[in-house]
Amino acid sequence: MKTMSLTVLGGLAAASLLAAPALAQPYGAPPPGARMGYGEQPGGWEINRRIHWIQDRIVRGRDDGSLDRHEFRRVQMELNHIRVEEQNARAANGGHLPGPVRADLEGRLNGLNDQIHWLRETNERRPW
Repeated sequence: MKTMSLTVLGGLAAASLLAAPALAQPYGAPPPGARMGYGEQPGGWEINRRIHWIQDRIVRGRDDGSLDRHEFRRVQMELNHIRVEEQNARAANGGHLPGPVRADLEGRLNGLNDQIHWLRETNERRPW
């Protein structure tokens, strides 16, 4: 009897340890402004995360001198246009981004990220 009760208690303890992480998960959507993990996509949050990440790169480039004031202004304006288009698309579609709009924004963010990388890694100025 004693062995059986210890086995049952051990099983219950193991089950509670396994269930604890699942029960600790938040209910519903994350609050506005919450940071998500890489690759998580509830409601299109990865676009916002990428915008914030690129904004940080632009500011670091300005601060460390790897972007001059003309380059800084140009890439900042492009990021601002992307940000406004993302907000307008969400407003027009009940807070969600349609697939084609998402693909366009992601492509533009990829291109902007490549531009920033090129500008920061080379000491040459682009000819335009």
